[in-house]
Amino acid sequence: MRFKIERMASDGEGIAYYKKKPVFIYYAYLGEEVEAQLFVNKRGAYEANLIDVIKKSKARVDVSWPHYMKSGSVNLLHINYAEQLKYKRDVVNFLLTTNLKNETNNVKLGKTIPSDNTLYYRNKSYIPLISINGKNQMANYLRGSNLLFPVKELIVEEKAITSTVKSVLPLLDKHKIAAYDFKTKKGHVISLSLRTNLKGEIQLTFVLKQKTDLTHLINDINKTLKNVVSIYQNYVPEYKNSPDIYEGNLKYLSGNKYLEMEIGGFKFYLTPFAFFQLNTKQAEKLYNMIIEKANFSKNDIVLDAYSGVGTISTFISSHVKEVVAVESVKAAVNDMNYSLKVNKINNVKTITGDFVKIVDYLKQRFDKMIFNPPRIGLGNEVCKYILKNSPKTVVYVSCNPKTLVSDLQILTKKYYVESISPFDMFPQTSQIENIVILKLKNEYTKK
Repeated sequence: MRFKIERMASDGEGIAYYKKKPVFIYYAYLGEEVEAQLFVNKRGAYEANLIDVIKKSKARVDVSWPHYMKSGSVNLLHINYAEQLKYKRDVVNFLLTTNLKNETNNVKLGKTIPSDNTLYYRNKSYIPLISINGKNQMANYLRGSNLLFPVKELIVEEKAITSTVKSVLPLLDKHKIAAYDFKTKKGHVISLSLRTNLKGEIQLTFVLKQKTDLTHLINDINKTLKNVVSIYQNYVPEYKNSPDIYEGNLKYLSGNKYLEMEIGGFKFYLTPFAFFQLNTKQAEKLYNMIIEKANFSKNDIVLDAYSGVGTISTFISSHVKEVVAVESVKAAVNDMNYSLKVNKINNVKTITGDFVKIVDYLKQRFDKMIFNPPRIGLGNEVCKYILKNSPKTVVYVSCNPKTLVSDLQILTKKYYVESISPFDMFPQTSQIENIVILKLKNEYTKK
């Protein structure tokens, strides 16, 4: 069937219409006319598989990476970068005007802050493995499934990650350590998790479904791959086949316990489970904009919730009196405490715990609050906590504009949105981050 793309969805699909109902078409762009095969998905909505682009958008570019329509991991790769930035701002603007028109009518929505690197920018990735004819290979998940297909190159991971995986694969073959097959239940390794720093050093984690002796393999890696400076294994016997990132029983094996990362002159020391922004250079821009927009003072006591390894806390520490950083992952808090000590920062207090569960125990008053939640957003309980405690300024770093809008519908009862700054942390994908500055409305400001 032939379709005309009339608008874009927030997840990167082109939207056409059939019988007055939307049809979601991956890899199609606004204004294009396409040939696509219509079907009804599991939720009862129309989708269509792209067959051919009959009338191309001027924004469309040729794609050299052969896997992009299979994987779905880089779902905007066919669009030029300037248009990607515009699209992401348009997504945010559409969600705001549709759901919060009155509350955001006078809000300054900035242009999307571009990433310096539009390819090879991810400093960490889980690389699934697949065994073909007895040889281990890199793989990607087929879009929307848990099925794997082999790939020869990675396009958004930093090049040190790809080159290291390519060097490790023949060593796995040599020591007869195979990729785990969920159908036959044979093999050992589900994936390789790699994190790299600006020096090209690698922290390598073997994600194992079944245990095996890695001693001889690690000896070979230590002899031949000098950029691999830290090695762990993550044993996940209960793991079910899924593209999701997962945590299990982590064990240190060799090299340094930490990988040293540097942003803005600060050093951070990370173990594999610690959250750290995936686009290193863009993260520095984001943290500096928080400082610029939040207007901190030397008397401010600041809450940093969902703090990860404390990157935001570290960046703002010299601008405020005290920071209280709350993080649920114990390993991340341990990494944060070590990094704070190395950076000689003494005014950051750390708390381990799920923020939703500890809000009733946080009796301290805060002048400003910073939230950097996962994609599920803040939710009702955290929003209620904010409204109850009424800090004068709230900085909300969102990685999901849909949940951001839901949270703002609650928070704007007492706050007005001063500014929204879209950030492109993940070029070639439809993901978009936003820094939102919320100010307490005058009638609620304590005199």
